[in-house]
Amino acid sequence: MENISRNSKGSRQRSGKRNGRVAVYGKGLDREELLRQLKGRGVGGRKALLPAGCYVLMGSEEENFSFYAKYKNRLRDKPVFLKCNSRDFQAADTNLHFFCPEEIAARIYGRQAGIYEQAREKGYRLKIVILGFGRLEQELLLWGLQNHIFSPDQKLEYHVFGDGSKFCALYHELGQIRDPVIFHREPWYEELALLQGADRILIRDGQELRELLFALPEKTIDVLAGRGSMHKLLEDQERLRIFYWEQEAGKPAYIFREKLFLRAKELNLEYAHIYSQVEKTEENRETLWKELDTFTRYSNISSADYHEVRLAMLEDWKREQKKSHPDQDYLEYLAQLEHIRWCRYHYLNNWQQGMPKNGKHKDKKRRIHKDLVPYEELSEADREKDREKVSLLLSMKLR
Repeated sequence: MENISRNSKGSRQRSGKRNGRVAVYGKGLDREELLRQLKGRGVGGRKALLPAGCYVLMGSEEENFSFYAKYKNRLRDKPVFLKCNSRDFQAADTNLHFFCPEEIAARIYGRQAGIYEQAREKGYRLKIVILGFGRLEQELLLWGLQNHIFSPDQKLEYHVFGDGSKFCALYHELGQIRDPVIFHREPWYEELALLQGADRILIRDGQELRELLFALPEKTIDVLAGRGSMHKLLEDQERLRIFYWEQEAGKPAYIFREKLFLRAKELNLEYAHIYSQVEKTEENRETLWKELDTFTRYSNISSADYHEVRLAMLEDWKREQKKSHPDQDYLEYLAQLEHIRWCRYHYLNNWQQGMPKNGKHKDKKRRIHKDLVPYEELSEADREKDREKVSLLLSMKLR
């Protein structure tokens, strides 16, 4: 009996150790860096399926999907995080989670760059120039349009030097957003006056960075630096704001996104509790989240993202007004901004203003909603919904 007990205990210990282990598959520096940050928890996988409690697939999209399909049955009860090139995937398998490094990097940059503070100093008038328009730059623009909302009368101009024809075709309601996005087909050096008057200039690390610094001797440049960055070889380091996007996006906290998703899940559960009397339990929180479609899931994520911006604005207001709680006028202001955010989220998912035939507020199939109008054109009842939502978010202790 004593030997059996020891063996059983040892088996449980080994099983527990495996359940706490993260198996990482793929090639290259991203995989090695993740394993380094996971320390003793991480184990590198090749082709065979290793025993672990969690799996991260960091190869090419094709390799990742092929690996998951091969071991799907054995992975059914394990969380799997799969690197992909698109934010819009939703898996039928509830254990499968997608992550896009460029999307993650855009969120981190948006929170760290200080755009709100700069916009406030400039009277909410900014010109932001983006040189190049690959996947990272697209995600930076999308995040900015949904979160750089500070005043109903603001004008943040986004000037993009790159081919935006496909982007504009995909996001065909982009023109409904008040902050203009202007694509320039000419090279940036033919628009030096625009760059000289810009409040922010973003560029990927590379040969053009040196030319940009030479052409604009008084400007500070935001550098989106990848691995093997060249910026360290340049003399004008004091004029560079470096954002190591690949390094930041590869951190475990951002890949697993536990904090972000927890906030979004809690928001979703709170709405269900208020409008459908669903009991607030951890089980209901997870079940309701799994039942959401991609549009609604990202709607909650968008709301959770922007709430951080709202809280920063509120802290400034309380400091300036020497008040501990927002008054009715400021709550009305925040409600108006929330409606702008809500509209932008819908526009960036190609919804249009329209009256559904069924007499309801929206028609999901046709992607039309009657409330996609300026805040002042809403009915009093619909404006009250925005006020209630802001009050609810401010009352919640989001983790």
